[in-house]
Amino acid sequence: MAQFTCKVDNQGRITLPIEWRRAHAIEAGSDVSVLLAGDCLEVQTVTQSIDEACRMAAKYRKGKSALELLQEDRQQENRREASLEKSHG
Repeated sequence: MAQFTCKVDNQGRITLPIEWRRAHAIEAGSDVSVLLAGDCLEVQTVTQSIDEACRMAAKYRKGKSALELLQEDRQQENRREASLEKSHG
């Protein structure tokens, strides 16, 4: 793990270290995610944030793809709607 010292300008901005920007293809206008973790800030590329969110969600998928979960959810909703129509129809 590398550590860098960055100066804060009068508007609260810092410049991300060039080594990190080069390693992650961050250029002017690129989006990054800044996460507040307690008293710390964590900077990630958007891709890193998406990958982390997918890893976190994976433990709830029970080995199924997001598409399979969506299809199951829609099938359950269709059954609920059909049941309601029968009871009110």
